[in-house]
Amino acid sequence: MKKDEDQKFELVIIYMLCGCAGIVIAALARLSALKLGLDVFTANLVFVVFIAIAVSIFLSIQLTIKNLMFPWIKKLVLKTPRFSNKKEETPPLVEINIIEQESVPSLNDWRNEQLHNKAEEKERKLKVALRYSKKTFVSYASDEQIDILCEDIIHYANKLDLNNLKPVITKSDLSTLDLLHFGWNIWNHFRISNQHNAAYFLKLVFAIPLKDMEVETIKKHLKDDELKGIIKIQEDLLK
Repeated sequence: MKKDEDQKFELVIIYMLCGCAGIVIAALARLSALKLGLDVFTANLVFVVFIAIAVSIFLSIQLTIKNLMFPWIKKLVLKTPRFSNKKEETPPLVEINIIEQESVPSLNDWRNEQLHNKAEEKERKLKVALRYSKKTFVSYASDEQIDILCEDIIHYANKLDLNNLKPVITKSDLSTLDLLHFGWNIWNHFRISNQHNAAYFLKLVFAIPLKDMEVETIKKHLKDDELKGIIKIQEDLLK
């Protein structure tokens, strides 16, 4: 719609120019005819003929006027008060939101991420358990025995064959109840096996103090008298 109006506006200006120029030339021709002594009728006929000639000439160069002069004339006309208050309609701006499509991770990416997270969690739990064990036995076993205990715990955390565990010698200050509590705390921290395996782990690690106790007996009494003994039941090894 706007384009059609602009085209009509251009044509009006061109025809006005052609008409004005033709009238001026025809009027000059008529005036010259009268000065030469021709009668009024002949002068009027000259006027009409020159208008026709002028219109034909100007129409032939219409394209040139349109392409070369129209932009300047349109700018000049639009500065007049009549047109200055008319704002040219412009199509509304359409905001285009370009959403960058994120690359979708593959199944292998998710799988590797989960494996990495599990490995980190396993490492974190192992560090907590080793710190707890060293702090607990620092006054009740030699450095060498504490190192053996840590190796046994690493063995247990990695679900390796428990028959390869080395026994640990502790001071007599620790009672059977203390060792059972320690075993339950380690089992509860990792939760990687049932309590029967945890009891078997204790039976092998503390072979001398627990030599008279069967695995099933150890299992049944892991959490006895939670608040008694030097080593107490501890739900969270970080606390």
